[in-house]
Amino acid sequence: MITMNSTQNFTLQLNKTYPVNRERVFSAWTKPEALKQWWGPEGFTTTIDEMDVQVNGSYKFNMHAPNGETHVLTGQYLEIEPNEKLVFTWKWENGNSDFPPTKVTIDFLEKGTATEVVVTHTDLPSEEEAKNHNNGWTSTLEGSLKTYLVS
Repeated sequence: MITMNSTQNFTLQLNKTYPVNRERVFSAWTKPEALKQWWGPEGFTTTIDEMDVQVNGSYKFNMHAPNGETHVLTGQYLEIEPNEKLVFTWKWENGNSDFPPTKVTIDFLEKGTATEVVVTHTDLPSEEEAKNHNNGWTSTLEGSLKTYLVS
């Protein structure tokens, strides 16, 4: 779901439930050896230059697209509640230099023996960027992360 908060501020929210416990899902997001196995839309591979998962810690991921392009993503962890919530900034280092820092909140909700992941990506600068990120997040949640968690 994409919502417009103002003329230049869009929020994207997606959710997906996985048949595994919260600890396993949270670990997939916070352990470099796990994250590099699934991060990004289907077909992408990711290398990690930095991943300091603590409040005010930084990350830098290189997302390698199937067409050979590399998308560099950087940010800082703002809030970490083990197995419950992860909040971080999101900034593209290459490509559109006008793309502002945005914020991503990941909620990990216990659903019996399953886990619902709710991704809320705020401060997106345009409807087009919201749609692009919706496509990327959807592919990641329904493809790459699902494959990693349930295989």
